[in-house]
Amino acid sequence: MNEFKVGDTVQATGSRMTGNVGTVIWIDHKRERYLVLITPQTQNYFTADELKLYARRNGGN
Repeated sequence: MNEFKVGDTVQATGSRMTGNVGTVIWIDHKRERYLVLITPQTQNYFTADELKLYARRNGGN
């Protein structure tokens, strides 16, 4: 489970919360899940296959 670390900004790519961007706040090594904080009221567990590192596009103001 070295795909992501606490503090990484990730985007959900699976069937749940697709497209939402959040921050990894906990790693559950036993269940092989990442807890991602989407908003102050919304968090969810995801597998590594359901996430990708989020990178903003360059070229903005």
